[in-house]
Amino acid sequence: MDEQQVHKKVDVSGDGDNNDMKKEMDRGKSAQQIAKEEEMAFEANSFASYRKSWESNWGACSRGFFEDTTTVSPMHFTHCTPGCDPGNAAIAGATLQIFTIKLEELKGGLEWPLSVYGVVAARDCVDHSRNLLFSYDRWRSQKLSQEDPFLRLIGPSRAIVFTDDVYFETELRVKGKTLSQDIALISERRHYSGGRTISFSNCFCRIELCMERIHETVQATILGVRVKNGPWPFDYGGKVACLSPSRTYKVTGGKVFYTTHAPSMEVVMLASRGRTMPKGSCGYLRLSRHVVSVELEGILNVVIQAYSESGDITTQGEVSFTPKACNISQETCFLDDSDPKVEVEITVAWSLLVSNRRHLMMNGMDFGELKEAVSRMGV
Repeated sequence: MDEQQVHKKVDVSGDGDNNDMKKEMDRGKSAQQIAKEEEMAFEANSFASYRKSWESNWGACSRGFFEDTTTVSPMHFTHCTPGCDPGNAAIAGATLQIFTIKLEELKGGLEWPLSVYGVVAARDCVDHSRNLLFSYDRWRSQKLSQEDPFLRLIGPSRAIVFTDDVYFETELRVKGKTLSQDIALISERRHYSGGRTISFSNCFCRIELCMERIHETVQATILGVRVKNGPWPFDYGGKVACLSPSRTYKVTGGKVFYTTHAPSMEVVMLASRGRTMPKGSCGYLRLSRHVVSVELEGILNVVIQAYSESGDITTQGEVSFTPKACNISQETCFLDDSDPKVEVEITVAWSLLVSNRRHLMMNGMDFGELKEAVSRMGV
């Protein structure tokens, strides 16, 4: 028997052992359960291949890791002097505004309610690192119900730039009674090619990410929302949300006339119902999200609501900001029907977008490099 025949015999024998082992492991399982396990195994392998491809394309050239999060600041050009040229790294360009991520449907025997944890992130051409939208570990898992199936978003940490390819990743698990009882809910990635929604679907669930493409934008960072004067109005919860109406204009008879177009949805920065809002020092609210995209020729409205014990809106206020390419804006508003009067102060930092991290590096050390240098020095 020659060497090739020996190897062939060994390989066939090995396949037989694997098949026998698989049959033994599948004993007692329904055909439906076996099909689900095979689908999830294929999904995991596909995501692993995607990860390997990313590491090959971007990991080597950036010396980064797949799980690394973006270090580009949403306030990179906030400090710039108005009217000065910040260079080719600064743009007012197209971005994706993220509104909601919803667990739209449960399948495969999963039932409401359930607790989920993991990561949902975006990657764009700025640095190809993860821009986290949702990120919670097992010990801080979020309970989802049929009445409230929306993930509690924490980002993006900077605007998602849509001048080139954008990818979205979901790696979510369902928390069981013990760690060994946790199951993979979904591990998928999608390339964004347009539209208002992206769906991720497998044998267990369907998740819908709702967004909007906005043109010629800057990024607004909500630095602070605080009760400046008056009693704390959020004992039973409330909401802070941003709305960004767009504006178009036309010139008639030498005069400029603006038309404001209503926003499609609000961006919820913080929401709590039935329990007090998280409060920091000096009356500041601890926002879940901080960054929104705003058209440079548009407007930014910030709405603050306070709820009653029954969950109704008891009082609210609203303030409007005119977008800027840089610098900081601060406005105050009084909550309607509050007695005594409650004054709320809102502070916003404005910045142009970073087109690409490499452009920053050409102009000097960027924030990510500075962080790495400080780390190497042990500071």
